[in-house]
Amino acid sequence: MENLDFLIKYLLEENKKVKVENIPEDIISKKRLYRSLCNIRDVKPISEEYLKIENEYLQEELKNKVITEVKDIEALGKEFPKSKICLWKGDITTLKIEAIVNAANSGGVGCFIPCHNCIDNIINSASGVGLRLECGKIMEKIGVLETGKAFITKGYNLPSEHVIHTVGPIIYDFVTEEKEEDLANCYINSLKLAKENNIREVAFPCISTGEFHFPKDLASEIAIRSVKEYLSKNKDCFDKVVFNVFTDEDYEIYKENLKEG
Repeated sequence: MENLDFLIKYLLEENKKVKVENIPEDIISKKRLYRSLCNIRDVKPISEEYLKIENEYLQEELKNKVITEVKDIEALGKEFPKSKICLWKGDITTLKIEAIVNAANSGGVGCFIPCHNCIDNIINSASGVGLRLECGKIMEKIGVLETGKAFITKGYNLPSEHVIHTVGPIIYDFVTEEKEEDLANCYINSLKLAKENNIREVAFPCISTGEFHFPKDLASEIAIRSVKEYLSKNKDCFDKVVFNVFTDEDYEIYKENLKEG
């Protein structure tokens, strides 16, 4: 509680635009306030003391979560006996693996909407301010993260060692061939980046199917096809590639499409 109070006070003191009459007493409200303040924080320097205390706080939070180790996620059994592809339903920020993929936006430094439920926000919130600062340094060089492209950072306070950030296509009216290719490139470029960094385990979320409105079934087909094609050309480069889903609906979609593939 003491660490959380310090973090909230620090973030409020540096951001005079935010007016909070009283810091809440209950722990749930305090955590939401802390997360909100982190979400809206600009990419700018922060004290080493803050980073130290935030790391201590987030590591304690991590100890209270149920962590899944990638070694305990089995490949798809009898139906896919030689497959390195796994299907897992759960919170990607609780997966202990070499790299998880973040469905980012073109700004590349995370979601700024307080406590938004997108995966970009969830990953950044669990990682801590350090992740946004590293992304900011990379984005200074890139300018804009183009759709289908990717870059890599450390995992900070996640159980994963690295985060690969990629931007999926946004669907406004209907899916074009260009949008399909953009989505495929998210998977291919993420795997290329993993290979370049000697990363042998990667977990993908359902890219573009949430706020970006890509049809779930088609997105799943493209994801599976892209990963399988890349693995067929790079057979010895990966030990496991995990398709991570969060809902029963997505699980059934991937399960069926993996059978057909």
